[in-house]
Amino acid sequence: MNSHSLTGTHTFPFYPSLPIRRTIINVTDYHHFPLLTSRRFTLHRLCKNPNFQVVRCSRQENRILEPEDAALLISTCITRNLSPALTLEQGLEKIKEAVEELKAKPPCSSNGMFRFQVAVPPSAKSLNWFCCQPESSGVFPQFFLSKEKQNPSYKSVEMGHTRGIFGIGAAINLKGFSATKESGEFGRCCAVESTPVVAYGFLDLSFDTISSSMKQEAGLFYFFVPQIELAEFEGASILSAMVAWNDTCMCTFEEALQAYESSLLQAERNFSFAEDGRCSNHIGATTRKVHAQEGQVQMVYSNLQKLFGKYVGPGAVELKDASCYSSQFVVRLSPALAISNNMPRHNDHTQFSCRLKDCANINILWASLIIEECTRLGLTYFCVAPGSRSSPLAIAASTHPTTSCIACIDERSLAFHAVGYARSSHKPAVIITSSGTAVSNLHPAVVEASQEFVPLLLLTADRPPELQDVGANQAINQVNHFGPFVRHFLSLPAPSDDISARMVLTSIDSAVHIATSSPSGPVHINCPFREPLENSPRTWNPICLRGLNSWMSTSVPFTSYIRVQHSCRCNYNTFMDEALKVIKKASRGFLLLGAIHREDDIWAALLLAKHLSWPVVVDIMSGLRLRRYFVPFPEFEDSILFIDHLDHMLLSDSIKDWMKADVIIQIGSRITSKRVAQLLESCFPCSYIMVDNHPSRHDPSHIVTHRIQCAIPQFADYLITACTPHPRRKWECFLQALNSVAAWDISFLINSEYSLTEPCVAQMTLEAIHCESAVFLGNSMPIRDADMYACNFNWVERTQDEVIFSSELACHFIQVAANRGASGIDGLLSTAVGFAVGCNKRVLCVVGDVSFLHDTNGLSLLRKQMLRKPMTIVVINNRGGAIFSLLPLANMTERSILDQYFYTSHNVSIHNLCMAHDVKHLKVQSKMELQDALLASQRDKEDFVIEVDSTIDANAAFHSMLRKVSQQGVDHAFNSLSKLTVLNSTNDGFLPSKVGKMQYSKYRIQLSSPPTSSSASHRSTYHREGFIISLYLEDGSTGYGEVAPLEIHKENLLDVEEQLQFLIHVVEGATIDHSLPLLKGSFARWLWQSLGIQPNSIFPSVRFGLEMAVLNAIAAGEGSSLLNVLCIHREESIENSLDVKVCALLESNGGPSEMALVATTLVREGFTAIKLKVARQADPTVDIAIIKEVRKKIGWEIELRADANRSWNYDEAVKFGLSVKDSGLQYIEEQILIKSASFICGADYNQICQLNGGADYD
Repeated sequence: MNSHSLTGTHTFPFYPSLPIRRTIINVTDYHHFPLLTSRRFTLHRLCKNPNFQVVRCSRQENRILEPEDAALLISTCITRNLSPALTLEQGLEKIKEAVEELKAKPPCSSNGMFRFQVAVPPSAKSLNWFCCQPESSGVFPQFFLSKEKQNPSYKSVEMGHTRGIFGIGAAINLKGFSATKESGEFGRCCAVESTPVVAYGFLDLSFDTISSSMKQEAGLFYFFVPQIELAEFEGASILSAMVAWNDTCMCTFEEALQAYESSLLQAERNFSFAEDGRCSNHIGATTRKVHAQEGQVQMVYSNLQKLFGKYVGPGAVELKDASCYSSQFVVRLSPALAISNNMPRHNDHTQFSCRLKDCANINILWASLIIEECTRLGLTYFCVAPGSRSSPLAIAASTHPTTSCIACIDERSLAFHAVGYARSSHKPAVIITSSGTAVSNLHPAVVEASQEFVPLLLLTADRPPELQDVGANQAINQVNHFGPFVRHFLSLPAPSDDISARMVLTSIDSAVHIATSSPSGPVHINCPFREPLENSPRTWNPICLRGLNSWMSTSVPFTSYIRVQHSCRCNYNTFMDEALKVIKKASRGFLLLGAIHREDDIWAALLLAKHLSWPVVVDIMSGLRLRRYFVPFPEFEDSILFIDHLDHMLLSDSIKDWMKADVIIQIGSRITSKRVAQLLESCFPCSYIMVDNHPSRHDPSHIVTHRIQCAIPQFADYLITACTPHPRRKWECFLQALNSVAAWDISFLINSEYSLTEPCVAQMTLEAIHCESAVFLGNSMPIRDADMYACNFNWVERTQDEVIFSSELACHFIQVAANRGASGIDGLLSTAVGFAVGCNKRVLCVVGDVSFLHDTNGLSLLRKQMLRKPMTIVVINNRGGAIFSLLPLANMTERSILDQYFYTSHNVSIHNLCMAHDVKHLKVQSKMELQDALLASQRDKEDFVIEVDSTIDANAAFHSMLRKVSQQGVDHAFNSLSKLTVLNSTNDGFLPSKVGKMQYSKYRIQLSSPPTSSSASHRSTYHREGFIISLYLEDGSTGYGEVAPLEIHKENLLDVEEQLQFLIHVVEGATIDHSLPLLKGSFARWLWQSLGIQPNSIFPSVRFGLEMAVLNAIAAGEGSSLLNVLCIHREESIENSLDVKVCALLESNGGPSEMALVATTLVREGFTAIKLKVARQADPTVDIAIIKEVRKKIGWEIELRADANRSWNYDEAVKFGLSVKDSGLQYIEEQILIKSASFICGADYNQICQLNGGADYD
């Protein structure tokens, strides 16, 4: 259902005939608004065309919108958030439908504002959309504004780095004018709260669209609110349309609609080209068409109520927010006036033609033609290896005005760098090498690119034919050098003026088309050159340029390959009906998201997952494994049922046998987990649907029944249209509960380990990344640990922009990449650096030490000056190949052989390597040091290498313990759930119980001695008083729980009773989750999801009482006891498992020998567990001695526990925990009250605080 919110928006009209008056703009923060810095901008005077017609709203001239009218217009602004769209095309359709609804029921008011906005896929389209607008457009203004803050340049535009904003038309125009009202009137208008409606414009500039002139004049401003706007953010883009009218001062509602329709018609004519990126090749052509003039200007953009504050005097307007500006933009203000800054510069085609004809020799001419055609095709990133034979190409690439070049002495590292760039930018990098083994060194990267469908263009220099097979120096056979690993091979002839230059151009056009067409991949062009290789003059005949006059006068490729694409709404019936029937009949289906590389594909998979309501198994490479949530308690968010820990759930044979799906849909070809792959095979025979955009085969188990080759958004669109969501079944409820248990056990064990383990490194590093970051993972253990142990329970505080799309999609994805084509460890660092260049994000790279040492030449690439953001490289140094310690051979092979031939143990100093390359290095050995290093790397604007110290044996032991604990946990959870009749009925529908009502009664009992937690020690009598909760379920079951206020938590009867009175109203009608007996966070989840109560907002005693009442009610419904519900095991061990441990509570107020004697006496009396009250002494040393002596005397058959009642500080708790870790304590209860010590007792902060307040975390 569409939501409507009444908001205020600041709007002021534009009056073309209004005399310009001087207006003082007070800039409050010059540091963030450097208008006076030296910036280049371009003023465009376009050729006038008599067919141009400027479409504007009909406005009543010479009328000023009074502040009262502005305030009224603001207060009537209605923002309508539409449901997210799969594509930009569908977003436009949703807005058109919404506006048609508005037209069908037009408002009766004489003024108002409507804003329609919809979330669309996040990939950069705004610049393409601007460039696709024809020169003959009649709707103005049109603009593109870059959001790049760090050193924006025209080369970043050429590389496709630019994420920004596109707008067309003006719903509202604002120009500077003198004030006529008293001070403060404007501020009152701007005080109205509103959703973000952004105005764009300029300060201290005066525009005359009639004379196509512009001049700087202090005190003037010009702003406008676009009619159609596409604003790009990380995770989503926001497409919006604005309709504003005021019958008195602006225009009528009908006229406003006409203006909107004109802007929409102009914008949507070419939106399909913008969406598929077909204009990206012509960005330079679009922005270089006009004359340039030097000057100083920046474009300002801000929410209107933030932009302007109040009148500070007659004619003075205070500028509140001067931090929102762009130094990179292009704006068309009229058919003959445009202005730009830091965009690709004007290309004088006459001079270009002359430069070609003036080339010193034919080699230079052909090289220049090759590079020029590459740039026209959008290939502007060149990776150049040094060499003599390739010098014509290298010089042409490095001197071209629109290229970005990087060099490296190692061709292997250089090629992997190109793979990283092409993987993230989704357009080919160009590699230039000399002849000989320089070409051979590209082979590993070419294999990776081929396997992963990464487009590359390889330009390899070669000796001419007469120097082949004659023993010439550095001459090898380079024909078909890469065999089947390239999509196409072409060996050009040696340059000659007898051959038309058109052949060179069409060859490049064809090669790039093949490299970027499905299946995309590397293309190899061999380029033989005769001497001279330098710029030495050698006469050549210009007749070879015949027929190129038209090409030289434009900036477009010689041959344009046009891909005809169908709309997402096309008819799929001919090949999708069978798959659709299978999907609709599924009773136990799940969606498996494998490696997904494009942001728009991740977006489509997310929308499909939400619509299908199937369990979603997410691989680390899917982009959705490292989710960031916009809800306060992300661990309790289940709008989409993500199954993150299936790998560890499958350690249980019971779950492996039970989890037989009848339909599996896999999107994205590759998956990381071997156990998940084995599960897929064990599910056969089943319907297995594989979806990916390439035609290649990815079916190692030979079980795919339906192979669908299409774009992921197309497949998602078809299913969303054809399938209806189904209610949640027991299958899904089981999986959700088991996944929660696995997640809790993994988190508990990782946090409880004091030392810095490798799974902890995976968890901490991936928790530290921000939404605007990306991740590159090394092969071997880093990607496996990330897949198994990454935590996504991170809450990202919402910004105004994020609120727009997070209302229906509560999470933000994080892009993840790795070299999984051939899964080698070579070139990983180089690939990561290239990946950072291509995606233009801060990249976190996690690799092992062997992988790092294998590609130390990649460190040299870090020091190159290139357009990218800083990187953080985490190197897990266990001094060898730790993955082999987890394989069966580690238990069957001598250690000396393992060290030498498998672990390849080493003592290489990573610090010295970084120092040699002038790269900042930090070595960490503890959790706190790693956390500090990660924070430092994010804060500083330089590259960091963080070395994590580890050992192979410790890593193997901890992984083994993690697997064992996880297996036990999910086994127990599965057995418990299987025994519950409500979840084990033959009916597949899930009919949960509901609460009928809740009551409570007060009690007071006299005690014979004071409670251990009491601070009053001189009373004559003591009482225990509290409340008994009675919880009645609609099925007739009743449960009881005790609420006894705890002094240690500063509770009292009055406050507790207030919470109980509140719960009486909230609990009524609530659904009971029958996975609650699993504990491990399930009750906290239930509190938030079913009652809307933050888990820590109620007193521990109240929570404990409510837990007991709910659990007892579930037990009553099962016809069982609370103990049986909580401790269900297999039948063969049920007798032993139900033994109750009778626990004795001892005050540690004596010496070690004395307390040990008391403990042994209690054991002889029949107690099977001892809990010691510790932290009663000034120094934990005494408690440590007591614990060790008691354990020595009572033996290991008796359970031993400790309770500190939060009496220690951090250092005391650490000292105690480390000293007694070998004494077999079952748990240490409530050690401290600070979050930073959570690792000691193995729970998070909330769990520490609640151990005495509820069973949920026991």
